[in-house]
Amino acid sequence: MAEIAVIVESLWELDEDELAAQIGSHTQAIEDDAAGLGTTGIDPASLDSIDVDVATRAPIDPRLLEAGRRLFDRVNPLVYELMCKPLGNDADTQKILDEAISQNYTKAASILAPTLISGLGLAPSVATLLATLIIKKIANYAATGICETWQQNLPKPAS
Repeated sequence: MAEIAVIVESLWELDEDELAAQIGSHTQAIEDDAAGLGTTGIDPASLDSIDVDVATRAPIDPRLLEAGRRLFDRVNPLVYELMCKPLGNDADTQKILDEAISQNYTKAASILAPTLISGLGLAPSVATLLATLIIKKIANYAATGICETWQQNLPKPAS
């Protein structure tokens, strides 16, 4: 978890679009790797593949940004259910999450990332990026209960 905390601390400086584009980029690289199209080198699913300086070197690819946003919109409600409604809406879990976020945003994302890896089976790189983006999005509302605020900011189901 210490390695995740260091990465999250660096990722915290990126804006939401940069994080979403990185999510899209990693997802695409993992798909390419699984299809045998990936390049040799660092495993795109590993934490070592996260490049926090990519935003300073190249403009955001709109396709990767959209892919990252779609994955975020699909996973975010699942993470909300996992974190805010475990075992019949456990108030203790919600309190722990509220306290972690109010103490330190990077700590909260560092706690969330392994939960996404084990609870949703996400690749470590994607889970770390998603955890950072989720906490970043809800951090602005830390004065109220996190789960209440999070629920209000979930994507609306398509009609």
